Amino acid sequence: MTTPATSSRASKAAKSLVGLGAIAVLLLAMLIFIRPTTVSTGPDQVALHYSDGAFTPRRFQDCVSSSTRAWDGPGDKHYSYPKSQRNYVFGEGGDRPMVTFVSKDGIEMSVDGVAAFLLNTDCKTLQKFHDLIGNRYAAYMDTTDGNGSAGWLQMLSVYLSRPLETAIDRASQNYTYTELYTDPAVKAKWEQEVLEQMPELVGRQIDGDEEFFTDFAITLQKPVPPESVKAALVAQQEAVAKAKAKEAEAAAQVKAAEAQVAVEKAEAAKISERIKVLGRDGYLKQYAIDHGLNPYQPSTNGLITGP
Repeated sequence: MTTPATSSRASKAAKSLVGLGAIAVLLLAMLIFIRPTTVSTGPDQVALHYSDGAFTPRRFQDCVSSSTRAWDGPGDKHYSYPKSQRNYVFGEGGDRPMVTFVSKDGIEMSVDGVAAFLLNTDCKTLQKFHDLIGNRYAAYMDTTDGNGSAGWLQMLSVYLSRPLETAIDRASQNYTYTELYTDPAVKAKWEQEVLEQMPELVGRQIDGDEEFFTDFAITLQKPVPPESVKAALVAQQEAVAKAKAKEAEAAAQVKAAEAQVAVEKAEAAKISERIKVLGRDGYLKQYAIDHGLNPYQPSTNGLITGP
C-alpha cells in the first residue's frame, strides 16, 4: 500500500533523475560545441585553418607550418597539403595509363614515365588554390601517411594529366617513330621539349596568374610503337645488317685483291731491276741456281767424235 511519504520520495527521485539527465545533455552539448579542434602536420605537410564553428562563419584564418600541432576553435576545419615533391606516374601500376601520341610520320606510340612537381605552399597562394581548386575536388590529404586522396588524383587528372598529354603530342610532331624508338639523343631532346612546355600548358588550366604548381621535372621511358610496327622495324634492321655485312665482305675481298696485285707489281719491279744488273741470261742462270737447278748442263757441241 502506497503511503503519502512513499509517494513523495518517488517524486523526488524522479525529479533528481530528470535533473541529472538535463545536466548530461548539457555536458554533451558543451563537448560538441565547445571542444577545441586540433591539427598536427608532418615534416612534409602544411595546413590551412578555417573557422567553421556553430556560431561563426566559414572563413580562412591562418596557415599551419610543417611539424606543428595546433589547437583551434570548436568546429574549425584544417586542410593538409603536401610540401615535398609529388610524383605523377603514368604507365602500368601508376596513377594513370600510358600516354599515347602520334609521331611525325603518323605512327601511334605509347610512353610511360613520371612527372614530378611541387605544390606552391606559399600561404596566400595555397589559400587561393584551396578556394578555387582544392576544396572543389577535396584534393587535400585525408590520411596521416603523407599520401594523397582520391580527390587529389582527380584534380591532377585535370590540371596536370591533360597538359602532359598536350606537351607530349606537340613535341612528338618533330620526330619520326624510328628516331624516337632507336636514337637516344633524339629521345633526350624530345623529353626536354616536353618539359619546357609544361609550365605554360598547366598555367592555362588555372584562372589568374598564380603558379599553383612549380619545379616540374619529366622522365620519359623509351616510347614504343605497336607490335606490328616494331616487328617490321626489327626485320628492316636485320635486312640492313645483312646488307652491310655483304658490303663489308665484298670490300674485304677487293682490298685483298688490291694487296695481291701490289705484291705482284713489287715482285715484277724487283725482277726488272735484277735483269738490268745481271742481264737476261745472267738473271736466268741466277734464278736457276736460286731454285736448285743447274744452268750449266753438258752440251754435245764440244765433244770430239771419230771419223
